[in-house]
Amino acid sequence: MTTDPFVDALGAHRPELLRHCYRMLGSFHDAEEIVQDVLLKAWKARASYAGAAPLRHWLMRIATNACLNARRADRARLLPSRVAAASPATDAIGVPGDPDTWVTAAPDDALLGDAPADAAGILALRQSVALAFVGLLQTLPARQRAVLLLKDVVDFSVEEIAEALDLSTAAVSSALHRARAAMPAATLADDREPSPEALHAYIRCWEQRDLEGLVALLRSDVVLSMPPWPIWFEGLAAVRHFFTSPGFAGRFWASGLRVVPTRANGVQAVLFYRDRGTVLHSVQLLRYDGARFTELTNFIGPGFLHGFEKSHASTERFAEALVSWRSEVPDARHE
Repeated sequence: MTTDPFVDALGAHRPELLRHCYRMLGSFHDAEEIVQDVLLKAWKARASYAGAAPLRHWLMRIATNACLNARRADRARLLPSRVAAASPATDAIGVPGDPDTWVTAAPDDALLGDAPADAAGILALRQSVALAFVGLLQTLPARQRAVLLLKDVVDFSVEEIAEALDLSTAAVSSALHRARAAMPAATLADDREPSPEALHAYIRCWEQRDLEGLVALLRSDVVLSMPPWPIWFEGLAAVRHFFTSPGFAGRFWASGLRVVPTRANGVQAVLFYRDRGTVLHSVQLLRYDGARFTELTNFIGPGFLHGFEKSHASTERFAEALVSWRSEVPDARHE
């Protein structure tokens, strides 16, 4: 808290603004920059804020237009599965693409800092920043994306959206109809959280190079993707083949890994540290069906690690608990 109530009010809206800008842009780094600019702009314009509209509405209007202006010269960010078919089992994965091509992951510590207390509210909030949802949003034209988010997530009325975006109500209704038609009704997976035993076993397999143990934790139709590489694999055979390929096993696995649990986009994730656990290499988001891991999305390289390189208290507490658990049950596996 500061001595300035207006500054405190701006800060209270920051998590929601960050989520909104992340959904709009598909990049956590870009979203943070936009939100900083929005809050600074709001502070400078505080004398012109008459209070006729709620502060939240005023800030959302500024943030949405800032995102629309930021995207005019940019390509839409996507996920690998949106730009190419699944690859067959192969040792050659080619060269990485432009990091700016891809949606990035977002750390829960920053994104969900104001999560509601009730379970239903938490689930809805997590689903609204789910990686698949954010990736699908990027396939919409920017203005349709803005209209859809302001109506269905932020809960603006059609009239409020029209005023915020300087559109007619008819144009807003038309854009909303097209956006909803392009977004499948069941886009959000009801993923289950991996049990502590499943997560511990998964981490142990990576750190101890236990390929067979790792494969046993994956579902037969598991999907692996690795932005900024556009290639992605579907099915246990293709994923297993990649894990044993010289380019992967001879480089990544041979470097000596340290794996630290974290959270991103509302789901369980892990951080991979290479070179005997000293250099942050990637963040991997995990989807789980209650028995096996179903999807592994690995974001590799500095361009995807913004926000994850910081020391998060929750991650550190989890890491301490993990060390304690390992000392008691060093070879525990998920059945």
